[in-house]
Amino acid sequence: MKNLKLLLFSAAALVAFDFTPDGCDNLIFFKEGTKTTLSHYNDDGKPTGSTKTTYKNVSRSGGKVSVTAVTENYDKKGKLSTSSELAMRCENGSLSIDLKSMMPQQQADAYKDFELQVEGMEKEFPSSLAVGSTLKDANAKFTVSAKGGTPMPMMNMSLQITNRKVEGKESITTPAGTFECFKISEDSEMKTIFKVRSKNIYWFSYEVGVVKLEVYKENGKLMTKSELTELTK
Repeated sequence: MKNLKLLLFSAAALVAFDFTPDGCDNLIFFKEGTKTTLSHYNDDGKPTGSTKTTYKNVSRSGGKVSVTAVTENYDKKGKLSTSSELAMRCENGSLSIDLKSMMPQQQADAYKDFELQVEGMEKEFPSSLAVGSTLKDANAKFTVSAKGGTPMPMMNMSLQITNRKVEGKESITTPAGTFECFKISEDSEMKTIFKVRSKNIYWFSYEVGVVKLEVYKENGKLMTKSELTELTK
């Protein structure tokens, strides 16, 4: 009986999404014109800024569907601080997200007057997730140069995302709506001239992506949090 209950729980916790080209079209990321806003807050809940993403230029080739998105970071006063492009693709049973999306907002603001080259392993989400399962690690290396191409190695940054695990499944409500999400935890290490380690916990929905995010220090203290506050389809 115990094993039967465990089997039933595992079946209920497993959700699969159709990551064929036709199935990818049902994801919000691959609908041209979709816009989302993530609002950011400090540990006291005070607003620190927001990130607005507009998805456009969807392309299809064989069994792959790709989209280019424009992300805009705004400060707490609503002033645009940085803008960049990122790419996402749906292929071979997984959703892959551009490495640029892994850079924290504060770091992106610090590099706004420089040129960046990015390389590494993308963050992937398979077409089926199960509570208790582990996901692939991701990493990114950001090479910095001044406008015009002069290298600035002291400003280079690397980011390691490890120990990604599906912790649970929860219904999350934000100003943008209510979404069925997977709660995922991961360890993050950002290295510039020093190292910063954190624990990230976020609630991911196949429908809209990250709905809620909390970032904790090594000692367990909350640093920042974000939530989806606007969604325009």
